[in-house]
Amino acid sequence: MITVTEWDVTPGLHEWITEEIKLREQTARSADKEIGRAWETRWDARTDSFEVVTESGLVVAGGLSPGVAGHIAGNDSAAMLRRCAADRKILAAHPYTTQVINPGYGPHSAVSAGFGCETCHDWDGVPEGRGNCPTILALAEAYGRDDEDNADVEVIRG
Repeated sequence: MITVTEWDVTPGLHEWITEEIKLREQTARSADKEIGRAWETRWDARTDSFEVVTESGLVVAGGLSPGVAGHIAGNDSAAMLRRCAADRKILAAHPYTTQVINPGYGPHSAVSAGFGCETCHDWDGVPEGRGNCPTILALAEAYGRDDEDNADVEVIRG
């Protein structure tokens, strides 16, 4: 799916990130239910390689180099669920507003100027990232958003 929005904030970006978080949570919960939450690495002398195992000893992956095994173990279900919870908090801390607030007019005094992140708003109506603050753009990038040289158009590939 490709969503292209010109000249305006993409309120859909919050929804898109929320959906990506939901998908990762579902995958992590499924893995947790199927094989366990916490994973660790151990040396397998038989194969002269590392493996990733659950707390109950179930092998998640085997025949690995130390770096790959460490990477997999570091991204177990528990870690993924913590990351998803943190990303939801980041989204909640950067809500959209359809009015850009001029701090000089005091709190909640709106100027009819357009759009932006309520937390990182720019009162002149020209926020970075087409209204998406750098925090939301970075979060979207972490979930696979690609805006390759599209200064005026936001492209979301999913």
